[in-house]
Amino acid sequence: YWQYMLERRDLLVPQKIRERKGSFFTPKIWVEKSQEYLEKTFGVNWQDEYYIWDCCCGTGNLLAGLVNPDNIWASTLDQPDVDIIHNSIDQGLNLLKSHVFVFDFLNDEFIPQSRGGKLPDKLYKIINNMESQKKLIIYINPPYAEAPTTRTIMGTGENRPGIAKNKTYEKYFDQLGKSSREIFVQFFIRICNEIPVCKLASFSTLKYVSGLAFKTFRQHFRAGFCDGFVVLANTFDNVKGNFPIGFLIWNLENKKQFKKITCDIIENNRELTIAQKNGIKSFYTYKNCRYINEWRSSFFKKGESRIGFLRLSGLDMQNNSKNFFTSHPSQNDIKTHLIADITKENLIEMCIYLAVRHVFEHTWINDRDQFLYPNDGYKKDKRFQKDCLIFSLFHNQNKIQSQNGTNDWIPFSRKDVKGKDTFKSTFMYDFLQTCGKFSKESNAVLEAGKNLWTYYHETIKSDDNADVNASLYDIREYFKGRTNGRMNTKSTDQKFNELDQTLKDSLKNLAEIIKPKVYEYGFLLQ
Repeated sequence: YWQYMLERRDLLVPQKIRERKGSFFTPKIWVEKSQEYLEKTFGVNWQDEYYIWDCCCGTGNLLAGLVNPDNIWASTLDQPDVDIIHNSIDQGLNLLKSHVFVFDFLNDEFIPQSRGGKLPDKLYKIINNMESQKKLIIYINPPYAEAPTTRTIMGTGENRPGIAKNKTYEKYFDQLGKSSREIFVQFFIRICNEIPVCKLASFSTLKYVSGLAFKTFRQHFRAGFCDGFVVLANTFDNVKGNFPIGFLIWNLENKKQFKKITCDIIENNRELTIAQKNGIKSFYTYKNCRYINEWRSSFFKKGESRIGFLRLSGLDMQNNSKNFFTSHPSQNDIKTHLIADITKENLIEMCIYLAVRHVFEHTWINDRDQFLYPNDGYKKDKRFQKDCLIFSLFHNQNKIQSQNGTNDWIPFSRKDVKGKDTFKSTFMYDFLQTCGKFSKESNAVLEAGKNLWTYYHETIKSDDNADVNASLYDIREYFKGRTNGRMNTKSTDQKFNELDQTLKDSLKNLAEIIKPKVYEYGFLLQ
């Protein structure tokens, strides 16, 4: 217990301090896995042939398991952390006390101790000799913090002015661009500029590889990718969210701009006792790419007949749930231009937009994938267009409601569904009649949808208050009801639940047909 308390001293520190000084305590399973990849990259004898410096070591758990203390250095912001590592050395940790020292990597100069600085003389000589520097591995799990954080932007967190400002920030601000507030890329940019031919092996988010805010940084971070893996972020115990954290190994001697990297996907169980490779994943820089919202905006012309709105958010997979059809956007969405008109003239394109954003389930692995401006192949593929149309009409992100005006989204005639009265609009039904034949999978969705609508109209025959012009969203709300303002996930009407599930299953089958074409037409990179 005493040893655990020493190792997990970080748990006693306030969250905002933990974020500034070190992003997360690296679980033992990922420490071991990272060292497997270091051995695979640099050879079985890598610990004898290379020098290792963890320049933000915390209490040193990243260095556990290393066997050559003569070649290992560890530095951290706080003397208490150094004291804990020294105590661990007394208890058997395989490091040298003289190689563990206080050093503020983002502020302190590279000056040897013999000249009044903080760097051990041997480490200083390695850094200042290009040939020995090529044998230096910066092995880190750097601090993760932003200034301001998303919580601050949203008004739910404490403002932390100046957290990202330091000598490295000021010196390399022009090379960091919009990513300048990120502490971990400040480590990377100093390493890249001042230890320019070393090797970098680091845990971090994948934002610096593919994030839009990191374009400027990537122009200056020139390195050859060697190897790496990604794991689920919340396997680190003070990280929330389903996104990837990568351990990536770079050769800074190989000065080139990378376009993509391909990593192993490492899955694990909850207890973090088993970790196994489960496929690979490519991450792209999206250099010179155009994005899907530019494509979408090309299909709007003033004066066209609007039948709804497309609510927009973000360009990556993690924002998909915030993209949907609605007939009543919020005032804030209107004010911030997070909506686009759906008209009778651009219906197909807006349905393609919604479909390509929802045919793939959002996972931690694809979280950062970005949606792009497609090639022209989709224009001749009428089946793809019609499949996307049907997928979007019946998807749960179609949140059109009849209470907000005439519902133009009923895909069936009154006769088809035995409606109890005439529909105010037959636009969608008439539109579908002009499309010609649909695929087997789309027809299955249409049949399932028709059964759901028919059951609704059978149910409301004795309900004078029920809406004859109900949309799919309205029908689900009618049967499911709401609790505390939120629509319930299931209905007490088992017949409805069965019909609704059949519709969802047919949509999944249709999604499988659409998915390959999303890649083929360049909406996503594979």
